[in-house]
Amino acid sequence: MHMSNLPLYCSAQADDIIEEVGPGDDASIGSDLSTLVVPFPELAPVVFFCLKQTTCPRNWCIRMRISIMVILLNCVTLGMYQPCENIDCTSDRCQILQAFDAFIYIFFALEMVIKMVALGIFGRRCYLGDTWNRLDFFIVMAGMVEYSLDLQNINLSAIRTVRVLRPLKAINRVPSMRILVNLLLDTLPMLGNVLLLCFFVFFIFGIIGVQLWAGLLRNRCYTEENFTIPSGMTLPAPYYRPEEDDERPFICSLASDNGIMSCSDVPARREGGRVCCLDKEDALHRQSLGLSPEMVANGSGAGEALGLCINWNQYYTRCHTGNSNPHKGAINFDNIVYAWIVIFQVITLEGWVEIMYYVMDAHSFYNFIYFILLIIIGSFFMINLCLVVIATQFSETKQREHQLMQEQRAQCLSSSTLASMTEPGDCYEELFQLVCHVLRKAKRRSAALYYTLRGKPPPPTGASKCPHHNKQEHSSQTQANSISLSVPDNPEDCSVCALSLKEGTQTVGDSANGEESEEDAVKETDKEKDRLEKDSGQRKKRRTCFGRCRDLWKGMRRKLWGIVESKYFSRGIMIAILINTISMGIEHHNQPEELTNVLEICNIVFTSMFTLEMILKLTAFGFFEYLRNPYNIFDGIIVIISVCEIIGQADGGLSVLRTFRLLRVIKLVRFMPALRRQLVVLMKTMDNVATFCMLLMLFIFIFSILGMHIFGCKFSLKTEAGDTVPDRKNFDSLLWAIVTVFQILTQEDWNMVLYNGMASTSPFAALYFVALMTFGNYVLFNLLVAILVEGFQAEVCTENVSRRCPPFPAMCSFIFILCAWTCFRGVKMRLIRRSSCERLCQDGRFVICYDVYLLQSLCFRIQKMLEVYRPDWCETREDWSIFLFSPRNKFRQMCQSIIAHKLFDYIVLVFIFSNCITVALERPKILQGSLERVFLTISNYIFTAIFVGEMTLKVVSMGFYMGEKAYLRSSWNVLDGFLVFVSLIDIVVSMAGGAKILGVLRVLRLLRTLRPLRVISRAPGLKLVVETLITSLKPIGNIVLICCAFFIIFGILGVQLFKGKFFYCLGPDVKNITNKSDCLQVNYKWVHHKYNFDNLGQALMSLFVLASKDGWVNIMYHGLDAVGVDQQPITNNNPWMLLYFISFLLIVSFFVLNMFVGVVVENFHKCRQHQEVEEAKRREEKRQRRMEKKRRKAQKLPYYSSYGNMRLMIHTLCTNHYLDLIITFIICINVITMSLEHYNQPRSLDLALKYCNYFFTSMFVLEAVLKLIAFGFRRFFKDRWNQLDLAIVLLSVMGITLEEIEISAALPINPTIIRIMRVLRIARVLKLLKMATGMRALLDTVVQALPQVGNLGLLFMLLFFIYAALGVELFGELVCNEDYPCEGMSRHATFENFGMAFLTLFQVSTGDNWNGIMKDTLRECPPDHNTDVDYACNPSLQFISPMYFVSFVLTAQFVLINVVVAVLMKHLDDSNKEAQEEAEMDAEIELELAQGTLCCMGAPGCGGGGVDKGLITVGTAPGGVARRKERGGPRGEMGEEVRRLQHVVTTAHRGPYNPCDSNRSSYSPAQVSICLCVCVSILE
Repeated sequence: MHMSNLPLYCSAQADDIIEEVGPGDDASIGSDLSTLVVPFPELAPVVFFCLKQTTCPRNWCIRMRISIMVILLNCVTLGMYQPCENIDCTSDRCQILQAFDAFIYIFFALEMVIKMVALGIFGRRCYLGDTWNRLDFFIVMAGMVEYSLDLQNINLSAIRTVRVLRPLKAINRVPSMRILVNLLLDTLPMLGNVLLLCFFVFFIFGIIGVQLWAGLLRNRCYTEENFTIPSGMTLPAPYYRPEEDDERPFICSLASDNGIMSCSDVPARREGGRVCCLDKEDALHRQSLGLSPEMVANGSGAGEALGLCINWNQYYTRCHTGNSNPHKGAINFDNIVYAWIVIFQVITLEGWVEIMYYVMDAHSFYNFIYFILLIIIGSFFMINLCLVVIATQFSETKQREHQLMQEQRAQCLSSSTLASMTEPGDCYEELFQLVCHVLRKAKRRSAALYYTLRGKPPPPTGASKCPHHNKQEHSSQTQANSISLSVPDNPEDCSVCALSLKEGTQTVGDSANGEESEEDAVKETDKEKDRLEKDSGQRKKRRTCFGRCRDLWKGMRRKLWGIVESKYFSRGIMIAILINTISMGIEHHNQPEELTNVLEICNIVFTSMFTLEMILKLTAFGFFEYLRNPYNIFDGIIVIISVCEIIGQADGGLSVLRTFRLLRVIKLVRFMPALRRQLVVLMKTMDNVATFCMLLMLFIFIFSILGMHIFGCKFSLKTEAGDTVPDRKNFDSLLWAIVTVFQILTQEDWNMVLYNGMASTSPFAALYFVALMTFGNYVLFNLLVAILVEGFQAEVCTENVSRRCPPFPAMCSFIFILCAWTCFRGVKMRLIRRSSCERLCQDGRFVICYDVYLLQSLCFRIQKMLEVYRPDWCETREDWSIFLFSPRNKFRQMCQSIIAHKLFDYIVLVFIFSNCITVALERPKILQGSLERVFLTISNYIFTAIFVGEMTLKVVSMGFYMGEKAYLRSSWNVLDGFLVFVSLIDIVVSMAGGAKILGVLRVLRLLRTLRPLRVISRAPGLKLVVETLITSLKPIGNIVLICCAFFIIFGILGVQLFKGKFFYCLGPDVKNITNKSDCLQVNYKWVHHKYNFDNLGQALMSLFVLASKDGWVNIMYHGLDAVGVDQQPITNNNPWMLLYFISFLLIVSFFVLNMFVGVVVENFHKCRQHQEVEEAKRREEKRQRRMEKKRRKAQKLPYYSSYGNMRLMIHTLCTNHYLDLIITFIICINVITMSLEHYNQPRSLDLALKYCNYFFTSMFVLEAVLKLIAFGFRRFFKDRWNQLDLAIVLLSVMGITLEEIEISAALPINPTIIRIMRVLRIARVLKLLKMATGMRALLDTVVQALPQVGNLGLLFMLLFFIYAALGVELFGELVCNEDYPCEGMSRHATFENFGMAFLTLFQVSTGDNWNGIMKDTLRECPPDHNTDVDYACNPSLQFISPMYFVSFVLTAQFVLINVVVAVLMKHLDDSNKEAQEEAEMDAEIELELAQGTLCCMGAPGCGGGGVDKGLITVGTAPGGVARRKERGGPRGEMGEEVRRLQHVVTTAHRGPYNPCDSNRSSYSPAQVSICLCVCVSILE
């Protein structure tokens, strides 16, 4: 094969080579070579008709190696481009860069020519046959065009930007990256369908937006047309502007619309914090008196204090359509393209709330429905579909690549990262082995050399027997990354083995989670020690003093080994780490000097402790054994750095090393097995993630360079002083371009960059941002999630295989204890059946049961103690309800009959829902004594009485605690009881006039709404969702713990970097202020940012905001500007701090938090496995029914056989494929014409569109009529598509009729109705779905998932309901006005009443400016300014608010949304299976038709008897397919088809196969029954 001689650039053809020249094709190659001997059989023998492989120039070209260095050099030269330098390129730097560019271009051109000579140009294995080569070819050709235009002095910047694609050439040179990119290319067909579906949504919502709101966002408040201004006075602006720059305008509602805002809502003008109170007449009067109209002198006059200025705002009373749109014209619905930009922005969930408020102000409050629908369909479904498609494809491609890699590994020893299915730590183990091997070799050689020089023969060694000197086996590697050791036959021959035996066995014991194996290991080790001691005893006589010392040393090492390996030692270390973490976390701003000294001493103490631990371990294990475990290396590095830091501190330097102390927190993971598993998954996916990071860096780099070329030096900002400074989000240098691109990828404030880009260049700039968001966010980051999800699923499988039941004696003793406990409780033995024990063992759930047992044995002891004092009547009345009502008591029987009635639950539900309504009506501002307050109080008493009654009924009928079905035995009842108890306390306290805080407890009553889950939990769909969430709690808890570790590390680091530095001076002009004292001298305020790092608590909250990716940019800017404690910040003072923020985002936001998706999806699949058998049965039955239906259909005569000629002709036309194509084409044209409508369109276009509409409507009417004739009424209405067609036709006709009536003014018709009819035309687009099969499959997935997503929706509603009611109680009285400005809350986003709170929470759940809302609720109580506004400030909110928002964001954003992903993944999987089954069924029907069996089905002599019993019998029954084949069925392809179907059928019959279950060991029923008998006999 000559693989070693293959040039690097030929690796792209590796796939083809493998296909053509596989290992099995040696003979064919040999025969080819005999006819034509060529050195490279995988390349074309002759190119350019004359160059053979051995011809000189071609031979050189083939052997030439192309370096990646040139591509890297090109990246450097591209990155050195400075857009702000002179454009003409006259500087030396620019000239040098141009020269480099020319050299690189020539190099790439030469490379292309060389490749063409080596490979040939056209053909399958030639140059242009490969995609990557075609990309290279395009880049070279574009460069050629650029240089030829430069010669003509034509400057085409568009072609120059093609240069930025050159770094893409690097992908082909890095195999692992190429595999990832190929994987993404594999997903393109499916992603194409998602994209089509997106277009579909975009068209529908875009056309609706244009129809409803074209031109509405231009509305402004102007003065009346006849308004005159007195001479000497000027209006501040032609229309009302809240701010100078008109970025966020005041949009009013025209008289024809019913928007929220009108011009009467314009606030009064303010000057210097006071409301202006003069009007035009007062000003004229002042002028006549010879005074100035306004008493404002230099912004600080006496008039300002009195408010003596003219309130011009009162004259802006006329709402009129102006010229400009919000945000520099970027946000509007004036035409379809701008509408698409808005829709894209809404789907990205950034800044969508603002757009919604504009539209609500201008048009109608109910427009929020449009936006919420768009977010649910666009964001929650479409974007997650992208993720689901990529994740599904990833696992398939990974398996395929793995097989391909295994085939290739024999030829080229590449260790591709994507195919690495090895254990974590294998790489390290291999390196360790290699180093050991090299050192041993060196030692042997030096010893041999020494003895040779001394002239003595070398002493014999028993090393060859020891596997440490051979290759290590990896058979029993543990998850904890600790390496297990294989033990030789004679351990005493190898001291390393003898010493390492205990560690090896113990790590295996840990991984198996069994105590017994640990004991065995100890016994084994003792035996080995005895053997060693005996051996040493025999040789003692011959020993010298040195020998005795060595024995002493060995004994000490053994004792040390015992100490180091004991659980007390590891627990001690764990406690030390915890205390050390706490001591590091205590540090804060303005801490007393004593605390600083104490912390320094603590640091020295802990460092010495960890140093001692390291020395002990090194002594006990020896140097190599210590290094064998990677955790020890980690510990060692931290210890060395800590020691260096302490020594360095004495000299006054090395403060950077302090940060490495924080890594001690990670050491805790060693002591937590559950966490270790999650970390193993993290480690396993590390190689793929590294490749992904390379791809991400390349992607960011390319878009940064492109951004510099397009937007470099064009983003500027006007300051209050009137200067122009560059915006902080800019593309002026490579560093800031990269930061801006990264910021856009995190979706934070990317819309602001979009507005700037569109305003500074052209509206087409939006394409750059849309491309960046689409490829970066929805493709690349979803690939990262796919890698993590796949890692989890692979891990689950291996975990199931490795799981074993505990040994038999343990199981017997366990069952014995359980039996004893249950018997003493007085519960019958029937609770423990043999089968259940068997099932317990098979599921491997003993660990859980054992924990439960420990807990229950305590209860058992307490019960035994109390039994002595138990009165006799307790035993006689055991089955009585609360010892009062016997089972035959009439009242109790009546209660039981009431509860058993089917309406009982529904009546209770009605009461619960009506109680929810009254809770929703609650708000803090209801006046005491008002009718509303009285009504709510009385209804509260009534509902409490009803629920107390319900509880009493249940307690009387079922018993309170004693008995199997007692009230408190159900967790739902415990919840009910608790809530009733809380309500009673609430009433008692309110009657006593007690504390207000218990009003909040009333919200807990809402938890009763969880009770419908009892009714719905019988539906398998919701049961699965709830099960998933409950079972996910533990693994989600693990991930939260890992997150906490990272949060604490970054939090402590943040405190050390930024404590006390987040303060700034607040005042009108702070240019010349440098520190706190300057600020206070000029009577300004010295304040700190709400999100700061002054102590660990504040740091953790700031980091949570960072992790949620909302508002992180501002926190980063504050960090970059920080100078020092009590110093005024300076813009971009320390750009290195970018590393802190961006590394936190990459590690935590993108990597660790995306593990939430992995965990939830994995748990969803686990829960689903329990239902898999039932599902398979159901699917099989459904398949049988559909098969029978198809068979019957195939047997019958077609319905159109009785048609006349004319009708038959129409039928043929209607069923023709071409008619569908023509209709599709007509719909496409219709959609395009509908989207041509825009604001201020000319009259001619109106007419043209009207006639087009007539034409299209007539076409659709014609189609519907023809189909009605062809199929008849009944058959026509059976098909859903036909129903849709008819509905569209009726709507269109109705719309045209109404329009005509309005034009002729025959009847007064509301224009809104006509507008609605025009919007409903959009339904025509739905007809396109009939043709797009791929898109329909995706839609089917979504539709199938709807019931489960509906269940999720109920959970969402419940969550929102509880939090909304809580929010009204907590934040209902917060005030937002000029004196107390808000950052997130506004007149639209408040908690004043339940409805607004609900909408605000929806905003929080989408993550749009939720940090601003939380900031407003964290407001500190101000000093009393004697204002007339009741500030209503609650100091406890400082603590409650973060808990409220963080818990809500965690639940809504991280958990529930990910369940949507899991549901969609499951259904995409199912729909793929169904499509496959459908195809197989069609194939089978065709096969049966071809063999002619369907015509005589069921006839006695035909041999089809087995067929109509269903599909299962086909493979086995005597009259099935197998026999037909013997009777002379078709040969060749048809026979093959039969065999394939037979295989499909038999595998379907066997049920789903789970590869993970194959290795499970279980105990036989006999064993379990013996054990049970023993237990029962003992108990008796």
